[in-house]
Amino acid sequence: VDSAAGTWTVSVLGSGLVADVDKTIDAKVTFTDAAGNSSTVNDTQTYTVDTTAPNAPVLDPINATDPVTGTAEPGSTVTVSFPDGTTATVVAGTDGTWSVPNPGDLKDGDTVTAVATDPAGNPSLPGTGIVDAVGPNTDGVNFAVDSVTAD
Repeated sequence: VDSAAGTWTVSVLGSGLVADVDKTIDAKVTFTDAAGNSSTVNDTQTYTVDTTAPNAPVLDPINATDPVTGTAEPGSTVTVSFPDGTTATVVAGTDGTWSVPNPGDLKDGDTVTAVATDPAGNPSLPGTGIVDAVGPNTDGVNFAVDSVTAD
C-alpha cells in the first residue's frame, strides 16, 4: 500500500491469469484504519491475455547507405541488429512500417536481423535481410547515345 498516493497493488502470476476461464478479476478489498474500523469494497474487471508472438518483421531490400526499412505488427517495438553488434530500436507505425538509420558500414552479403516485440512483451522470430551493396553488372552492355538532331 502506498498511503501517500492512496494506491495499492497485488501481484498475480501470469499462469493464473491464463488459467482463469472467465478472464475476470473479482476483487474484494478490506481496509482497516488505526482504530480497527474496517470497510470492504468489491469490484470486477474483465481482461484479455495476449500470448501470441507477432510474425517476424519483413525487411525491405538493404543497401550500404539508405535507411533500413520494413514492416512489422503495428505498434510493436522493432529491434534491428547489425553485423557489428550494434542495434537500433523503433516502434512500428499504425500501418506497420518502420525505419532505422543505416550504420553506413554495411558490406555486400552482410546479414541484418530484426525482431518485433508486441505491447504484451511477446517477441517474434527474427526477420533477416541480406545487404546488396554491389551495383548491377554492366559487362557486355553496349551503350551509345544517338546523335541529337533538329527534329
